[in-house]
Amino acid sequence: MPTFTPAQLEVLKAIADTVVQGHDGAAHAELLASLPEDAPVWQKDKVDAFIRTKFSDFPGAIEALDEQFSLSLSPTNLDSIRMTLSLLSTRAGTLLLTGHPTTFPDLTLEQREKVLQSWASSRLLLLRKAYRGFAGLALFIAYTAVDSNGLSVGYPAAGDPLREQGKARVKSHHPFEFETISRQFQVIETDVLVIGSGAGGGVVSSELSKKGWKTLVVEKGGYERPEDLKGNPKEGLKTLYESSGLFATECGSLNILAGSTFGGGTTVNWSASLNLQHFAREEWGKVHGLSHFLSKEYIQSIDFVRNRMGVSKDHVKHNSPNQHLIDGAARLGYHVDTIPQNTGGSTHSCGFCSFGCVYGEKQGGTVSWLGDAARNGTRFLINTSVERLLFAATQTAPTPTEATLDKFTPTSSRTVCIGALVRTEDGKLAILRAREAVVVSAGSINSPAVLLRSGLKNKRIGKNLRLHPCAFITGYYKEKINPWDGSIMTAVSTVRENRDGTHHGVKLEVNMSFPGGSAAAYLPWTSSKEHKKSMLQYNHAFTLLSLCRDRGSGQVILDANGRPRLEYSLDPYDGISMLKGVIAGCEIHFAAGAKRISTSQATVEDYFVPEDGSGYLNDPKWKEWIAEVERVGIHPSWGGMGSAHQMGSCQMGTSASASVVDPRGRVWGTDRLYVADASVFPTASGVNPMITIMSVAHSISQFIDEDLILSAGGHASARL
Repeated sequence: MPTFTPAQLEVLKAIADTVVQGHDGAAHAELLASLPEDAPVWQKDKVDAFIRTKFSDFPGAIEALDEQFSLSLSPTNLDSIRMTLSLLSTRAGTLLLTGHPTTFPDLTLEQREKVLQSWASSRLLLLRKAYRGFAGLALFIAYTAVDSNGLSVGYPAAGDPLREQGKARVKSHHPFEFETISRQFQVIETDVLVIGSGAGGGVVSSELSKKGWKTLVVEKGGYERPEDLKGNPKEGLKTLYESSGLFATECGSLNILAGSTFGGGTTVNWSASLNLQHFAREEWGKVHGLSHFLSKEYIQSIDFVRNRMGVSKDHVKHNSPNQHLIDGAARLGYHVDTIPQNTGGSTHSCGFCSFGCVYGEKQGGTVSWLGDAARNGTRFLINTSVERLLFAATQTAPTPTEATLDKFTPTSSRTVCIGALVRTEDGKLAILRAREAVVVSAGSINSPAVLLRSGLKNKRIGKNLRLHPCAFITGYYKEKINPWDGSIMTAVSTVRENRDGTHHGVKLEVNMSFPGGSAAAYLPWTSSKEHKKSMLQYNHAFTLLSLCRDRGSGQVILDANGRPRLEYSLDPYDGISMLKGVIAGCEIHFAAGAKRISTSQATVEDYFVPEDGSGYLNDPKWKEWIAEVERVGIHPSWGGMGSAHQMGSCQMGTSASASVVDPRGRVWGTDRLYVADASVFPTASGVNPMITIMSVAHSISQFIDEDLILSAGGHASARL
């Protein structure tokens, strides 16, 4: 069913055709001349059509855009977009929003382009949001859903071009088998039910099954074997991510990348395996009263998960972007180091791993923890969502039926979690009955959503959401970079990680690269011609992240359909941190030899390094440009921002009034219910969180085992 009415779609088409225009004449010649001389033949063959074609002429583009709006936005925000499109379909509404007394589709192309340009820098948040939403989604679809456009900018749209030659690289993997639900209200029993199969759920299922507990893992995503993965953005984003890779915060200023597949984020992450730093452990232990993070046992948990995945720096091979980060930072005297990788102690040059590792080399959950769990007898359900948890007065209560479900909601006397009501892709409801415990490991977006849908009343559920918001800095180089080629993220600079002694600052890392991301978020859109010109330089550019350990926070809420939505507005303090990182990133690009530098700030023009090589960081023109970058700053809806890390929304703490779970991961006010994933973090980790999630889940697994043994037929309530 279409998201928009025919009149609304007509306006959307006019907007998309303004963002991605077809160019002829002098503009065509200018764009053709901007193609790098070293472009491969397969790219050159596609460029002419790419330049001449507008958005709506790409097959299926309008339909894909219509669908993406419904996937990315909450009902409330979708209604706002519909209202904007409806206004622009009338003369009065267009006059109000653009100053022109005719409908938007009837404006000339030049007029439409000037309207969008004015929205980008409007003082009205509504118009800036409209610009970000319409331009961002249109560009994302144009370069992700249309393979020929990826090829036109030099990107292997079908995936790793070495895949066919590298079939011998594909590692053997566990032949997973999955439970099926064949009838309404089928009952599946287990000792421990684990909700979610990501970094937390994988470790929990592995550890508890190893200790002899019968374990069942339920996952709302699907599973594809390494050899069946397409390994490209068009298919990978659709099948492996929340909302096909575009999950917007409610204010529309950040896009969230979150895995939604068997293995969760471990299936799509970039292999970065950084330990929780000492200052974060000390803050969690001393400020938040969580002494376990200062214990020998927690260090042993870190060592255990690292060893299981073969985490090391020994076989890292830096690709061109990471080597440029290293070289630029070194020339400036900035800190830079190699990021350990979870690749089993072997080289892993796979620039497409964010769409699933087609070689099975990355030691994500499906290769390591879930495989171990399966060998220990764990059972798995996929493509199955948790509707809500089930509560009873005792652990031995009768199993719920369709007729008695309303008697299994949480109350002051029904505190024991005995399982979950789930729904399959084809709509069948079933009961997963847990005899001993339920562990929620659905991630920081979905774990609080499960608790909220279940009727738990703790006001801290969903609060304290941290996102590691990122700003982007792109450098264009004379030499070919091929940003998609080789290991994605193998270097980090911490030169701006400690702004004022609180360790709330940023890290600088290389971003994963694919044309849809570059087009929609990293490169500000100023006109169709200039944007296409920049995209034709794609293979001569790469993007750095200014990744912020955010001090501010947001919250997870439920929309009208019971789906999780994120309310998050960038804290001004964090905006300043990100800005300092952006400036450092610009300096690193400059020192590494970039010829042009672009921030993701919508109103800051790119800096072009003098062709004669004159000037450096003390050049007056450079200083002028940096002053403009500082003046504009980093603010919501003033430029591209994103997040790939979600944390803290079921915070661990020492009291029910200030947290969701106790120091052992038990949900306050309940029995036999635990949370074990990034949502229990008291603050942002400040590093790519996989190792921290796994080490926390490993610790909580030991606590669960101890609690279940001690209960001996009774129960262990949440306590200090």
